[in-house]
Amino acid sequence: MPIEKHRLLLLALPVVACQPDQPATTGQPAAEAPAAAQSATSAAFTPPAGPLRSGDTERPTDHDTLHVPGGSVLYLKPSTKAAFERAPAGLDWDADKALTSSGKARRVGDDLLLQPEQGPVVKFTNRRTDNNSSSAAIAQQAQVRYLGSLAQAHAWVVQTDSSAKSITTLVDWRTGRRTIVTGQPTVSPDGQYLIGVRSDQGNDGSDESATGIQLYQLAPSGPQLRWTRHPLQWGATEARWLGPRTVLLKQDHGSASQESDAPPETYVQVELPR
Repeated sequence: MPIEKHRLLLLALPVVACQPDQPATTGQPAAEAPAAAQSATSAAFTPPAGPLRSGDTERPTDHDTLHVPGGSVLYLKPSTKAAFERAPAGLDWDADKALTSSGKARRVGDDLLLQPEQGPVVKFTNRRTDNNSSSAAIAQQAQVRYLGSLAQAHAWVVQTDSSAKSITTLVDWRTGRRTIVTGQPTVSPDGQYLIGVRSDQGNDGSDESATGIQLYQLAPSGPQLRWTRHPLQWGATEARWLGPRTVLLKQDHGSASQESDAPPETYVQVELPR
C-alpha cells in the first residue's frame, strides 16, 4: 500500500480506534469471558493467556487483538480457506435475476420496487447512459442490484454501483426505513448483530466506497451502529458467522509495490466481546 494512503487512513481514524492494540494486561493472563452457548460449528471461546499483540499485522498469530471504538477488544486467530468455505454463506448474488414484475420485491423496467408492510414503495432506479452521453451524465450512471433479504434483520439488501463507489442499503421490510452499511452485510446466528465488510487494499484512490469492518446491533427499531474499524495492514472482503460471537473474515493485503502482485488471501477468526 502506498505510504500516502497509510497517512490518510491514520488521519481519518477516530482517536479511540488508533490507540495501540496492546491491552493493559499485556504479559498477564487475559480475563476469562463468560461461557455462552455456541453453534455446533464453533466451540466456546477462551481468550488466550500470555502476552497479546496488535492484530493489525501481516503475520497473524493466535495472540492477536484489535481495539475498536468504545473500548472493546476483539480476539483474533488465524484460520483457513477450508474453514471459511464450510461456514454458512450470506447473501444470494443471483437474487436479482429471480425478480419478476409482481411481489413485494419486484422489477419494473429500470426500477427496483420494494413494498414494505407499512408506508410507501421504496424505489431504486438504474441510471443508464449511451455513447452520446455527456461526462456529467456518465458520472451519474448507476446499476442497482437486489441481493435478497436478511430475515433476522427484517431487511432487503440493495447494492448500487456507480463509477465512483458502491453503496449497500438495507431496507426494513416492515417500515421501509433505509440504512446504509459497509460492503457485504451478514447477520449472526442469534439475530443480535450484523457485520459488514469491504476492503480498501486494492484501491488506488478512485473508489470512494465506504470501507472497513462495521458492526451493528439489531434493535427492534432497526440496526444500531456499534463501531467501525479500519485495519491498515489488511482488509476484509467477506464475513461468515460461526456462532453468536464468532465470525470468520476473508482478508486481502496490499502489494509491496505497483510492480509486484498482491499476497494471497488469508483468513482470520474473530471473537466479539460479550
